[in-house]
Amino acid sequence: MRVKYSESIEYKALTLLKAIRGSAILREDFEGLGSYRQISRAINKLIEEKKLVKIGKGIYAKAYLSKYSTTPLIKNGVDSTLRAALKRLNIDFEPGSAEKEYNQGKTTQVPIRNIVRLKSRCRRRIGYINSELFFEKNINAK
Repeated sequence: MRVKYSESIEYKALTLLKAIRGSAILREDFEGLGSYRQISRAINKLIEEKKLVKIGKGIYAKAYLSKYSTTPLIKNGVDSTLRAALKRLNIDFEPGSAEKEYNQGKTTQVPIRNIVRLKSRCRRRIGYINSELFFEKNINAK
């Protein structure tokens, strides 16, 4: 991303993006940089440059371009980033029953969907393109 000034909000947002270790980014991470609209413009510019992708309301993920397609891909994988986003939002969860049974060796069927069982309430849709985080039995914790 080319910026004109090192004091610009876009430049500060880019350096902040590089400094964050995980691949899940929250809008709250950019709060100290400027006003709400300035931050929105900086985030939208990062999305245009394909450095970020939106995976939920106020939730973004670090991205990179594959040499085989023009669609940005999520760093560290989609499934792990979606679960990291839940952790960043302080939402308690555990793996779904199919994943637990597979990890315990009770079944040989590999779980395909990314399903988690919530322990605390979550009313968000978190996903990217065709990969979405599903809640087991579509039940939120109470």
